[in-house]
Amino acid sequence: MSVETPISIDSQSALLQRIWVDCFRSVLGQVAGFPVTVEPESEEESAAAETSQDKPGVWVLFAASKALHGEMAILSTETGALPLAQILMSEPPDPAVPFDKDRRDAYEELLRQVVGRVATSLKSAAGGEVEIKPSGSDASVWPNASRAGIRITGEKFAPIRLVLVVTAELARSFRPPQEVSPAAAPTAEQAPASQSVLSAARSSNLELLLDVTLPTTIRFGQKQMLLREILELHPGVAITLDRQVEEPVELLVGGRMVARGEVVIVDGNYGLRITEIVSPQQRIESLRT
Repeated sequence: MSVETPISIDSQSALLQRIWVDCFRSVLGQVAGFPVTVEPESEEESAAAETSQDKPGVWVLFAASKALHGEMAILSTETGALPLAQILMSEPPDPAVPFDKDRRDAYEELLRQVVGRVATSLKSAAGGEVEIKPSGSDASVWPNASRAGIRITGEKFAPIRLVLVVTAELARSFRPPQEVSPAAAPTAEQAPASQSVLSAARSSNLELLLDVTLPTTIRFGQKQMLLREILELHPGVAITLDRQVEEPVELLVGGRMVARGEVVIVDGNYGLRITEIVSPQQRIESLRT
């Protein structure tokens, strides 16, 4: 019922740690109503914290599917999980309140909101759609699992430490970076001169287009409506779109989606904080078709 001795955090687990931190920061920023800081722990801080006698007793497990495969978990003490549950329940943080079933349910609901954003943020890193669902609350023996700490602080509660546990299977399922073998990589002398000329020509053509103005739109969602429904519209009618509140909105350029993100307010105007973006080459290709 415990994770085996952790190994040093690998690059995939470090990426997951950063994504969880960003998504926790986003969700708590919306529901807390007061300043909350979320930061990743360094390996040294995590190693020191592992020696503490205050061991995590609250486990929430998640299973990833589609582009990623494997499990991960968020660990906390009841003392740490309680204020997060109270934030979601709009209760004033009070350490004397028992961590009962209702508050555990609220804590797990908060994690579900966070993990929904994590799945969206992982799409580009995983090379496709990622689905992450809760898979239980009991720890399992995970050989060679990585552990990464997340620190949450706020003015109304004591510092909270969460532990992200990532199975070796999940870490391995990330798309490896594309590498070119030394034998296949042409040297400067081997590269045909025509390729250099073609590359320069493409770069020159692109420079000519960089000042072209393109229509940019933020799309909150879509809905198909009958002509009858459109004619019946009047002030006060609410139209439900095909997008959940926690899902990111889309940035369209020339009618093509190039990024996703969160709506923010900047100097009294709506803005978009980008959380996911396609590569420059993909952006150009999408505008060609």
